[in-house]
Amino acid sequence: MSESEPDQVAERPRVLVGVDGSKDGLRAVRYALRVAESTGTDLWVVNVVDELAPMSGMWDVVLAPEILHRAGEAAVAEALSLVAAEGFPAERVTGEVLVGRPGDLLAELSGRARLLVVGRRSAGGLERMFVGSTSLSAAMHAACPVIVISASSTPQDTGDRGVVAVAVSTRPIHESALEWGVREAVERGARLRVVHVVPETLGVEGAGFVAAATAGLEEHVAPLRQRHPEVGVEVEVLLGDPVDALVAESRAVDLLILGVHHHAVLGGSIRGVMAHSHSPVGLIR
Repeated sequence: MSESEPDQVAERPRVLVGVDGSKDGLRAVRYALRVAESTGTDLWVVNVVDELAPMSGMWDVVLAPEILHRAGEAAVAEALSLVAAEGFPAERVTGEVLVGRPGDLLAELSGRARLLVVGRRSAGGLERMFVGSTSLSAAMHAACPVIVISASSTPQDTGDRGVVAVAVSTRPIHESALEWGVREAVERGARLRVVHVVPETLGVEGAGFVAAATAGLEEHVAPLRQRHPEVGVEVEVLLGDPVDALVAESRAVDLLILGVHHHAVLGGSIRGVMAHSHSPVGLIR
C-alpha cells in the first residue's frame, strides 16, 4: 500500500474499486477482478479514511485517526489477499489507503480509471431500503462508468444469465448507456435487452404508449443490430411502476445499466433501483 504511484502504473488502464472492510466491499472486489481479467486492465484497490466521520451508535463517537488507518489497511490487505488467491498478477494490482470523503475522493480518482466499482453497504433492517452515502456520492460525480453491487441483494455469483439490460427513456435515449451496454454484451457474449417502462399512471392510454414506445425503440436499435450482428438485441417495453419493473427485471440479468443525463441529480427512480436491484447496477453519464 502506497501513498503515491509510479507514473507508468498510473498511465495503464485500470479498474478502480473502493473497499471498506464490508461484505459489499469484497463483493465489489470480486466483480472488479473479473472485469480486470476479461479486459486485461490493472486493478486499483482503494480505501478512503474519513477521519471526521463518526461511528454510529447510541452516541456518535469519533475514532482516533490511527485506528481508522489501521482498519483501512486491514480492508485493503483483505482485498489484496482475495485477489492474490485468484491468481491475478501482483504487478497489476495497486492498493492504497487515502484520506478524504470516501464518495468524493473515489469520484475524483475515477478520472484515472476506465471503471469504478463500489459496494452498496447496508447493515440490515431499514438500512437495506436506502443507498449508502459513499456509493451514491461516487455514482453522482464519477468521471467514468460506475458499477454498484450489494452482497445483501446479490449474494449469488453474477454473470450466468447471459443478458445485459439497458433501461432507457425515449426522450432522449441515452446513447452512452446503449453503447456501454453493447460493449458489455460483446465482452460477455451476452444478449442486450433495451428496456423502457411506461408509468402505469397513464391508465387506459398506457397500452397505446407501450405500442408507440416499442415501435420507436425498434426503429432506434435497428442500426445497432446491423452494426453488431453477433449481439442479440431485444426490445422490452413494460407498463408499471418504473422502480418495481426494473427491480423485477434485475432478477433475470447480469447487469442493469441506467443512463444519468448530464447535470442531473440521481432521481428517486434511480435511487430506488440502486437500493433494491438483484443484479449489479451500472451508471453512466
